[in-house]
Amino acid sequence: MIFRRDNKRLEELEALIVQYRELLGKLRNENEYLRNMVDDAEHRLESVLKIFFPELYHLRKPKGLGEMITVLVDGLDDIRRRQSVVKAPARPVEPTEEAGEAVDAARIRARVRKLSRDCVEVLKHVLMGFCTINSISEELKMGRSKAEKMLNGLVRRGFLDVLKVKTPRNKRGYDIFFPSPHGEVASEVLLNKPWSLIHVEVLKEKGLYVDNEKLIREAEIRLKHSGHKVVTELDDPSECTFRYTGGSHRADLAVYIDSIKVFIECESMSNPLGQVSRMLDAYYEQFKKIYVVVGSGLAKRMMVQRISYWAWRRREPNGFVFEARVEAINRLTRISNMPKYIVIRPSVK
Repeated sequence: MIFRRDNKRLEELEALIVQYRELLGKLRNENEYLRNMVDDAEHRLESVLKIFFPELYHLRKPKGLGEMITVLVDGLDDIRRRQSVVKAPARPVEPTEEAGEAVDAARIRARVRKLSRDCVEVLKHVLMGFCTINSISEELKMGRSKAEKMLNGLVRRGFLDVLKVKTPRNKRGYDIFFPSPHGEVASEVLLNKPWSLIHVEVLKEKGLYVDNEKLIREAEIRLKHSGHKVVTELDDPSECTFRYTGGSHRADLAVYIDSIKVFIECESMSNPLGQVSRMLDAYYEQFKKIYVVVGSGLAKRMMVQRISYWAWRRREPNGFVFEARVEAINRLTRISNMPKYIVIRPSVK
């Protein structure tokens, strides 16, 4: 027989079973306690998000404690950024304003009321992602010279800032317009929302919104069909992570081109500006460039506008150049074919 009837051995086994049963009971109790704690924390955090960040909660629809914490951090970061904007010294952009004067929502509201109807429409559409002279001219059905005059006028009045972007086809470059600190306040005056939330709503209204996971999966399929080896952060997060001085950043895709790993982001335009800025900081430090896949041609323009906004606010003493490869998902083929945008940030001296 394999097992001998040994009373002493049997007693030892019975005692061991009792010990394991007690240990299992303790583990079950601890697991139940921890599960209840997590459930309670999720419930409380969900309530906090719905009360204090309802729009962000609605846009992101977080599931689980980890995603809720991420949304909370992004919401708090957005508040911190907006408070720093309100407290920041205003630029001497008009003879009627003194240097060093703080941005004040009531004053901005009064200044907006002084704008002509056409200027208000131009400002609204820049906030909505129509950030070039041509796009404003086409969207508002106005002459190019008139659109250019109004955009430059909004820059002089302090509602917009502008940076030059070059492409392989346009070596001289063209202007990308984006809101100044005054323009961000004007966003809440004109559109009743922070600028960081407007892009995604515009895309949804126009039926052009594509969520992040769908972008990742479709980009994965398209790049694999082009012969690239592709790993997504949904399947292997560690493969898509790189470090920089601010910590670590996890890209959406890691694509191998002749054994060289290229990180790619998929942007639905639902991420807050603070999160986008941290992402761009990581890519600027490590690569001086970024590859981004978006849901449409309009989202591509929005992404270039966000990159220009970020570049302007970095305020590097000697200026810098940043390369962005941005493509709409329906036009994505090979990485080498992604359109190139060179964003030029002049020196702040």
